[in-house]
Amino acid sequence: MPRNPKDKCDTTWEEKYGTDLNGNLPQHKTKECVDDVIDLITIQSTFPWVSLADFHYHHFKCPYSIESNVHFIKDTDRNSFTYWQNKNVFTEAAAHVATGGLMIRFNRGSKYGWLCVDPECPYYKGTVSGSTGGIPYFYY
Repeated sequence: MPRNPKDKCDTTWEEKYGTDLNGNLPQHKTKECVDDVIDLITIQSTFPWVSLADFHYHHFKCPYSIESNVHFIKDTDRNSFTYWQNKNVFTEAAAHVATGGLMIRFNRGSKYGWLCVDPECPYYKGTVSGSTGGIPYFYY
């Protein structure tokens, strides 16, 4: 029977990693739980249909977030001569405070991909080139 992913977040350091003979915790650094990174109340004020379960997949970060290591996107205009080249949007990236840059798994009809649901995303706000605003960034 698979474990509940939330169990991992609810345990203490001592239960997870144990201690040495003197009761000291190990010096091993781990990633934070998704539950600690996500500000669900802020996200749901703009996207009320999003739940915490939407973030419990493989983590992919928005290229418009400064938290991401990859800032390349495809050109959205199929008729453009740069359509097959990646465009670097590092200079247009901004902090994604509510999501930490994490995107949710999403599908648009038959297209499966990742959707950025951070209300401060510059693509959603329409402050970046190629964005009209009000539409979350979708990567497939």
